[in-house]
Amino acid sequence: MYCRFLFSSAALALVCAAPAQAQTLAFPPFIAPSGGPPPFKMKCVTGKPYSLASKTSTSTRLADGTWTTTVLEQRKMRDSEGRERTETTNGSGGSPVVSLTDPAAQTIVTLFRFNKTAILTHISLPKPPTPEQEARLAEIRAKAAEYRAAHPSGDETDIPPRTIAGVSAEGKRRIITLHAATLSNGDPVRVVEETWTSPDLGIPLASTSDDPRGQKIAMTVTDLQRAEPDPSLFKIPADYQVTERQN
Repeated sequence: MYCRFLFSSAALALVCAAPAQAQTLAFPPFIAPSGGPPPFKMKCVTGKPYSLASKTSTSTRLADGTWTTTVLEQRKMRDSEGRERTETTNGSGGSPVVSLTDPAAQTIVTLFRFNKTAILTHISLPKPPTPEQEARLAEIRAKAAEYRAAHPSGDETDIPPRTIAGVSAEGKRRIITLHAATLSNGDPVRVVEETWTSPDLGIPLASTSDDPRGQKIAMTVTDLQRAEPDPSLFKIPADYQVTERQN
């Protein structure tokens, strides 16, 4: 896992599907109002800086058969030390949320520009499992593997590469079968996801998700630069009020 935090299709759907009046802040998926992430070891990619801009559109089919589309805009950057900065706006004029990650310090920061405040979360390292917990985990893994063998849900294939924002990206298509969900004709739901990833930078440059139940998500990087970002962009501004917490 890289030290970046990417929006999953589900997280984007939750933000994009919310009513416009509730979208004054687009919270990143790892710092939600309800609390922070669980303990984990932050890993990072060093020596591969970049700055990019991307747009993600989510189209949802309403009960009357019409479609509504919302857009998220992001600016992301990573320095040579592996620190990352993400700025997210929801396209409706709300205040952007800025997140900073520092894997060396095991911290995640969320900056709120509208009131110049910051939440600094110290990420705890996971504790080694006890023998009892390890045995329980092994049992859960075995049952999960047995279920996956009986209910295959993923079919991944290579698709033609693309050049996105001047960068070559390798393509993958994954068909996810949701056996617990069915369409009106009784067939299981099959969600088709396509992703184009830069093998050098290790980040997705474009992706699509098509859910036949009525949701289409598309993300595209519109600009990408390989220069080293300004180091000050990865620090909390001096005039911000900081609240610290331990996850």
